Formats: sequence, structure tokens, C-alpha cells
Amino acid sequence: MSGRATQPGTGITKGTKPMRIVILGAFAALYFLLMASTFNSLGQVLPMIVADLHFTWAQAGMGFTVLGIACGAASMLPAAVIRRHGVAVTLLIGMVQLIAGFAALAWMQGVWMYLLATLLLGLGFCFCGSIAAVDAIGNAFDRKRSTAIGLYFTAGNLGAVAGPITFFAIHSATGSWRLYWLACAAGALVLGLFAAAVCGRYERRVGVVHGPADEAPPPPEGWTARAALASWQFWIVVLAYTACLLINTTVHSFAYQHMLEHRVAPAVATGFISAAAFVAAVAAALAGFAGQRVDARALTVVALVGSAFSSLALILPLGTAALGFFAVTFGIGIGVSTVGTALLLRGWFGGRAALELYSVMTVVSTSAAIGPSIGGHLHDTMGSFVPNFAGQALIGLVVALVVGLARRPVPRTAAGDAVLA
Repeated sequence: MSGRATQPGTGITKGTKPMRIVILGAFAALYFLLMASTFNSLGQVLPMIVADLHFTWAQAGMGFTVLGIACGAASMLPAAVIRRHGVAVTLLIGMVQLIAGFAALAWMQGVWMYLLATLLLGLGFCFCGSIAAVDAIGNAFDRKRSTAIGLYFTAGNLGAVAGPITFFAIHSATGSWRLYWLACAAGALVLGLFAAAVCGRYERRVGVVHGPADEAPPPPEGWTARAALASWQFWIVVLAYTACLLINTTVHSFAYQHMLEHRVAPAVATGFISAAAFVAAVAAALAGFAGQRVDARALTVVALVGSAFSSLALILPLGTAALGFFAVTFGIGIGVSTVGTALLLRGWFGGRAALELYSVMTVVSTSAAIGPSIGGHLHDTMGSFVPNFAGQALIGLVVALVVGLARRPVPRTAAGDAVLA
């Protein structure tokens, strides 16, 4: 046997098993870097940036907001580039943006360069991140799609473990936070070129069809984008993803500083945040395996409840027990949310318009980027991050209830618009 899989009904081969594994590995390595060097590391570096460049916390939080907005608002661009030029070109564009963003962080002297850097990093994350990966991995793997997607997000969460630890080591050895960003730029160059080369080879050998979605042979099952967008269940999935992202982004922005303000030693704070990322890696892997048998809606509810409890944990007196509870619940929230919402979206609406629907979900979730700005403003005016943590915990629990009560969408046929392919 050749080990080459073919997509039923299209005649499109999915490539040999080793080729698919290399594709998964290339995306996983790139996502490892993205998660290590953007949202997770920036939260660790911010206290030093604020001290050295005399930023306010509102200005520091605005950088996270710009990062999140760029990540979400540009989400339709990778989908369009993939349709027209392929994944390899998309990754090369993202690689250039990442290198420019890291270089700007390394050499910045003021707020505007900081905001430009986070804008570029957000765009690079968008082009090199999960939009291209979930689509490519979802198309390359049939029987074990949830496992492959789970392993991809696991790699990212392992990067979230490595990022703060790597920064702490570099800063301890050199006393400079700027050198860390230059190291990230070098990593983006190497892994970006590798992933683009692998994807380019895969696309040439497998014969991936590019062009507008209606020109490519669609998968045999799935809703049209128009039909999915008209269903309220799609927006429930978007709401769940946005709520998880709101808590994720805001906690990454301020948890470290919050711990320092409550007399947690820097090394201890870094350790618990990295522990949360390690839990997230394990949770993502388990969610991927569980996705073969467990309802993706249940996974999404678990992610929302875990995220909400992690915010509540930060309100408690920050002893070892509270910090440990934070690490476990935040890790579960992060790890399960990315896998659960991706599987829920594809499970409810199929693969026909998965790329476009995932992109729309990411665009709408940009609204979560306001969280760090609100949190920074509340800290500047009230002197604490606690009100922000309490508010987002309530949001997470309410959305978890909504998702738990939602029902699977039922395909309907409207005149002139077939819902199913």
C-alpha cells in the first residue's frame, strides 16, 4: 500500500502518511514559536517595558489590544491568500510580518513603535497561525482529524510554557529584554522558511486546488457559508470562542503583574504561569483524543468554566493553593478552548466552508481585544486588576450556560440555496 489517502468524491489525494506528519510537524513548530513569543512572553516583559520606557499600564494594555485586534480583524486576509496563492505564500507573508514586529520590539523607544510592533505581530500571528493550520490539517487528516488538531494546539501550549521560561533565562543572563525579541525574530525566520518550504512541496505533490471557494471541488458534506452565518448556533460558537479569548488575552496581559503586586516572587509567578501553559498542553492533547468520542460542545463548556474559574482564582489571596488552582483551571481553559471550538464549528457545520467560517469567527472575536485596554484603565483608575478579573469570570460562566443549552443546528434547504453540498 502506498499510504496515500484520497478525499472521497473529489479525486484529490491527501498525500502519504509521512508527508502528512511532516505537514503537522511544520505547523506545530511554527505555532510553538507563535505562542512562546507573542501573547505569553509579552505579558512577562511588560513590567520591564513599563519601567524602562515609562509607559502607563493603559498604554501597555493597548499594545495587547492592538495585538488582538490585528490578529482578529485581518483574519479574512489569510483565507483569501490561501484560496488564490496557497498556504506556502501565506506563511511567507506572515514570516516577514513577524520578523519586522520582533525587530520593532527590540529597538523601540516609545509608545508608537510599541503599537506598530504589536500590530505587525498580530498580522504575522494571523497569517502563520491557526487559520491556515486548521484548514490544512483538517484537509490532510480524515479519520484522526481531532487528534491531529489537538496535537497542533498542544505544541502551541508547550510553546506557552517555553516562552516565559526562555525570556526569564535570557533576561537573567544578560539583563536585557531586547535580546529576547531578536532571538524570536531569528526563530521566525528559520521556522517560517521551513514551514513554507514543506507546504509548498506538499501543495505541488498533492495538487491542492486554489482559487475562489466556488471554483474548487467542495468536500462532500457541509453547510454553505451563507447558511451557516444565518444560523444562531454559529454565533453561539463564535460567542464561546470570543469569551475564551477575552479571558485568555486579559489574564496573559496582567496575571504576572497582578501576582507581583500581591507579593508573589517573580520566579514563582513565572513558574505558575508556565505551569498553566504546561497544563494547557496536556489538556489540548487530551481534548484532541477525546474529540473522537466526546461531544465538542461538552469540551467547549469545560473550557469556558475552566477559564472563568481561573479568573476567580486570581481574586483569592495568592497563596500556593490559589496559584495552583489558577494554573490548573487556566491551563484547562486555554488548552480545551482552542480544540473544542474548532471541533464544534467543524462538527456542526462540516468542512465545505470551514476556512471561511473559521476566519469569520476569528474576525468577530477581535472584540475580545478590548479586554486588556479595559483592564489597564481600571488598574490606572482603581489601582487593581481584581474588578476586571471578576467581570470576565461572570462572562465566562454565563456563556458556558448558553453553550450548554444550545442544540445542534438542523440543516434546512431554502429556495435557490442548498445548505448541504
